Amino acid sequence: MKKYIVRYSFEFIVIFLGILISLYFEQSRQERIENDRKNNSIEQLIKVIDQDIFQIDNFINLQKMSLESSDMIYDNINGENNLSNDEIMYHISSVGRALKSFFPQEGIFNQLISSDLIKRIRSETLKNRLFKLYNEDLRRHDVHTKEYDNFFLEFNYKLSEKFFLEHNWKTDASDENQIIILRYKFNKSYYKSDEFFGNLIESRKNISAYLSELKELKIKFNNVALLLFRVLVSGAESS
Repeated sequence: MKKYIVRYSFEFIVIFLGILISLYFEQSRQERIENDRKNNSIEQLIKVIDQDIFQIDNFINLQKMSLESSDMIYDNINGENNLSNDEIMYHISSVGRALKSFFPQEGIFNQLISSDLIKRIRSETLKNRLFKLYNEDLRRHDVHTKEYDNFFLEFNYKLSEKFFLEHNWKTDASDENQIIILRYKFNKSYYKSDEFFGNLIESRKNISAYLSELKELKIKFNNVALLLFRVLVSGAESS
């Protein structure tokens, strides 16, 4: 009897250990799958952030062109330079192009949240930076962009109304012939008016503020991308 008890007890232990080992390997397999999914999402997020940084650089260059044009018009109105009507309208159109603003890509970050893969990132520093960037900084940027676009929509409407301005803009700062003036009717009285000068001053303030915001966003994107890259390369995370 004792012999059978020992035998069956041994078989039970062997079966039990076999089940535990199987569960361990299955859990390890699932862990690897989830980590692979997390790492794949991190890779995609790095690529998207790189694209956004490229976008930001392009918009910084476009905004700088608009700011330089606003300075040219400001100096011309104050008698500090001489511009032909064609040159004036070119620079006025360039100021109006500041309407083109940056819109970040947020799909991959939202997937990290909706799939709960964000929980597999152990670094609290990285998670805090991600949440601050996407849930605070970009939300604030979105509000500012709407205010900014509303101002320049009105500014461009006035250009169409007062100068009968028709023009085409390029949105890639590296392209040649950035602005093409199709036709206009120069309105000297409006150009010299307090209304236009006031709008010009406001446009310079808005462009300068937007440039500062874009530069700050670029720094924050770069910092997050660096943290993501370290996690991906090292395969380990610190808090």
